[in-house]
Amino acid sequence: MIPEIPLEDLIRPRKDLGMEGVIISISKIDSENMKRVESEGIHNFLGFDGPILLSTVMPDRLLTDETFNFTLDLAKNGGFDGVIGWDMPVYADYPRALNVSNLVKATSMTMKYIEEGIPTIPLLKGGDSSEIALHSECLKKLNFKRVGLHATEYVLAKNRLGAEAGEGFAKISEELYSLGLMKIYEIEAEPLIIGVLSPESISEYKSDPKASLAGMSWLIEARNWRAYAGTTSGVVAVNLGRYYMECNCDACSGKSPSQIAGSTDDIAWHNWAQLREYAEKGKLDEVPVYDMVLEKSDVMAVVGDLHIGTPQSLWLPCLRELKRIYPTHLVLLGDMFDFVKGEPKALQVVGFFRLLKGLGAHVRFVLGCSDSGITGFLETLGRFAFVEGPEEPQLFSPNPTLTEAMRDLVAFWRFSRRRVRVKLPDGRMAVLSHGDELGLRRGEDPEKVMEVLLKDRGPNEVLVIGHYHRSLYNLEEGGVMLGAWQAITSEKRKAGPPPDIGDVLIIRGDGSAELVKGM
Repeated sequence: MIPEIPLEDLIRPRKDLGMEGVIISISKIDSENMKRVESEGIHNFLGFDGPILLSTVMPDRLLTDETFNFTLDLAKNGGFDGVIGWDMPVYADYPRALNVSNLVKATSMTMKYIEEGIPTIPLLKGGDSSEIALHSECLKKLNFKRVGLHATEYVLAKNRLGAEAGEGFAKISEELYSLGLMKIYEIEAEPLIIGVLSPESISEYKSDPKASLAGMSWLIEARNWRAYAGTTSGVVAVNLGRYYMECNCDACSGKSPSQIAGSTDDIAWHNWAQLREYAEKGKLDEVPVYDMVLEKSDVMAVVGDLHIGTPQSLWLPCLRELKRIYPTHLVLLGDMFDFVKGEPKALQVVGFFRLLKGLGAHVRFVLGCSDSGITGFLETLGRFAFVEGPEEPQLFSPNPTLTEAMRDLVAFWRFSRRRVRVKLPDGRMAVLSHGDELGLRRGEDPEKVMEVLLKDRGPNEVLVIGHYHRSLYNLEEGGVMLGAWQAITSEKRKAGPPPDIGDVLIIRGDGSAELVKGM
């Protein structure tokens, strides 16, 4: 397994994680890193003493004589240990004359590297079986003992169109890949399969111990905050922009969940370590994943039922209280907005989210029963986006406040969840949901609600809900109910026991917790 690393998006290779050699790819010829490689040498620049190959697999627009001459100089002046290529565009849907011409050019350019004394691994290419046979015979006569196959061209076609394409391009591409691999074995060369370093690809392509696999999927996933993890159903890519994980692999040992999730380099090294384990074992151990993890210096606050859009909403006093607490983590426990009985204004939405962002906390949204209805949500967006008038809707002229309100509401909707799972300092799991899923009426006795809530509680769980606008703090037994941030109306006063107002649940990283009761 050989990691491929783009020079323009660099990560330092680590021998301690089994990176014995690396392939460096380029996508442009005028980057600052390129200049440093030319002046410092690739080994000094990377701080890596293992073999480093320069790949000429790059965007087709760069496959010119000028770029070839540039890579030739870079390979020599930069101290690379070898080159992969020269690559040229050859595809199943290209005219045969063009493919053959490009194959001849790719071979002659590849030989120029060798003439300059640069160890070179050629790429076997072809748009049909005869072209692959022709090119493989040519490489055999030139006595190459290791040959590259750029599988990405074939893999992407298969993934994009699907195997059900039958006689379509996906099937053709898969057959060409298989034929190319067979031809490499026929000429008694060892294959370097490029573009297949992901868990799915490893299980499919690592069929021969003589084959070397290369690629950068592990790094691309990391740059998108995605970390490989095992589950009961296989390997998944966990989005660490939204979740935290606890991992003790070779790359993550000694690092906290926030450290792992806070650096795409750390995620990349984790992905590499997981790939190596997957290649060896054919599976990955399950990794605990949480919406939040409380560490020693953390303070988590939980509030719910602000009902922004109703005249009784106390969202501004709520945010003032949160600013006093200054939490590092914040869970908003549903019914933040009221699209059913309320009518949120753009200024309220903008003001709420601006102050919320000012807290600097990691925020998780839980959907409730008043802010989860798609009809009310779209009606609110419609009020912000359109003017009343003719039957044909008329878009407002650009308005920064309305645009900000719509953007924030969409983000709220996009990232809200039905429940949030938080790893507590004592090892327990806090599961936070709105509470309406229990199916009880809002005026139900709190003790009855708590009894129903705890009936299906897991042995290591703490369940936290809102919705009922009543407080009941029973953390030791595993249940907490929070009151609302909504003033009491005269109707509610007559309806029964008054709701509890101004509750904030605080859980600290040192293990202490309390329910701060407000008004």
